[in-house]
Amino acid sequence: MDIWVVVAVLGAALLHALWNFLVRRATDKAVGMAAVMIGHLPLSVLALLWMGLPPIESAPYILLSALLHLGYSVFLLHAYRFGELSEIYPIARGASPILITLGSVTFLPDNLTVSEILGVLMISGAILTYGFAQIRNKSFNRMGIVLALATSCFISAYTIVDGTGTRIAQNAMIYFGMMSVCNNLFLVAYFHRFHRGVITRVFTEGWRICLVGGSASFIAYAIVLWACLSTPIALVSSLRETSVLFAVGLGALFLGERLTLFKVILTAMIFCGVLVLRLS
Repeated sequence: MDIWVVVAVLGAALLHALWNFLVRRATDKAVGMAAVMIGHLPLSVLALLWMGLPPIESAPYILLSALLHLGYSVFLLHAYRFGELSEIYPIARGASPILITLGSVTFLPDNLTVSEILGVLMISGAILTYGFAQIRNKSFNRMGIVLALATSCFISAYTIVDGTGTRIAQNAMIYFGMMSVCNNLFLVAYFHRFHRGVITRVFTEGWRICLVGGSASFIAYAIVLWACLSTPIALVSSLRETSVLFAVGLGALFLGERLTLFKVILTAMIFCGVLVLRLS
């Protein structure tokens, strides 16, 4: 993998962990999640005004992705009601690279070498191990596991759809910009139906998350889609999920979570997986 792709996606991973951290800290998780998604709109509109609309051929992917992102947001939102950031986040993110690899090999022309698959398994295995270890150490509602794994399925589906749609559009910014606009239409309809008053509270209580978390989320995923133009989607996804490392760091710095030897070992394993992908 090109070194600049690796660096860019690792930077996206940091931004991804940041917005998840902001949502988890929010008093009302629905307001936090809605704030991040609505926070995509300013950069989306700017991208579309500056670069134009995506080609019509990418429209089916944009609409399907918008629905899948809605499902992801809803399931992640409810998962955080049953578990902590350090529990839900690694399970939801850790399983997706394996599912994306299976989907890529089956449905896409992305060819992966044995060493690349090994790197994916190292990263994904370490993240899942960390997540399930957190559950063993605490009293955990099983519904949290179910929702986290369901979230992972949505992540896998929209990543494959978006990677393919971006390649058709040949521009990550306009593809993601239009998808974000469509996703917000679905999101507003969902919150109006099931969480009345949330959208209004975004602008009165969650505007900081909207500005910071929304911008971080948009830039992070735009980088990921840009990387998918030249790199197999499964490899980009694996690198993105190193965001768990940053989530652990944020938890240690701001949530008082201990940095144990176990966490250090798993961090080293993830780092080795990144090296395997870089050298593949």
